[in-house]
Amino acid sequence: MNELVRGKVDLAALTARIRAAFPDLAFDNATLNELGEDHAVVMIDDAWVFRFPRGPEAASFAAGERRVLDALAPVSNLRVPRYERIAPDASFAGYRKIEGNELTEARFATMPRRVQERVIDELGAFLAALHALPLSLTAGARHVQWNGAVQAGRYAQRREAFLRFLPAPLLARVDAFYAALALQPGPSQLRMVHNDFTEDHILLAPGGDRLAGIIDFTDAGPAFDFTFLWAYGAWAVDRALAAYGARAEHQALRERSRWQFARYRIEQLWWNAKGFRACDTPKLLGELPSLLDALRV
Repeated sequence: MNELVRGKVDLAALTARIRAAFPDLAFDNATLNELGEDHAVVMIDDAWVFRFPRGPEAASFAAGERRVLDALAPVSNLRVPRYERIAPDASFAGYRKIEGNELTEARFATMPRRVQERVIDELGAFLAALHALPLSLTAGARHVQWNGAVQAGRYAQRREAFLRFLPAPLLARVDAFYAALALQPGPSQLRMVHNDFTEDHILLAPGGDRLAGIIDFTDAGPAFDFTFLWAYGAWAVDRALAAYGARAEHQALRERSRWQFARYRIEQLWWNAKGFRACDTPKLLGELPSLLDALRV
């Protein structure tokens, strides 16, 4: 399998593979989306989404991802991708596009409170359905257990990059945060989760009053969810947990997700510094001390 390196993907070659695999699929336009870390994406006539794994590791998740989605679709309150077009060699696959806009922090902030509450309720119910799926659906995929110790080790490998944009006092606090994160207890029970449940994968319907669906289940497996909802506000986390159910677990889920949200904000700064994903660096740098304060770090 050829690696599809960012910035070096040949759209014409991928388009030719789609035509060869699906000669009955007539289309006029193909566009390339290079934003994903795991897949190169080709949009066909703004109606179909074809995802090509960038390498063997991403490819190893494909079959499990499709099993998860096949099991999730009948029980989910939100639309999820359904892979109707799978290449004969299973090297890539496509689904009908789910129309919607990313539920960014800025977009969420402008929505009326009643709409905010509705979409948070929808997210809580969706996560309950997803987390109830058996882990056996992703058996065989090479999942990394993203616990605190693993994340602290990854930070240690990247720490040099942080020297360029974190002032020394804040860097010392981030060091202390990761030392504490490595010691945080994990969940009592592993569950199937999305594992990349962030604004770019939560789609708001074009009308703006409800959710359209959830996309990108490449990383589905036993790890963390609820993390990004802190970006919408602590009340959003609490409301999503209420819609989720499993009340006896709420405090533990809330606490773990709060630690993971601080970790997510720190990683956003790293992604931005490396040119992978843009973020509002001054905003995050201003926000980070209060996140660490809340964790007593």
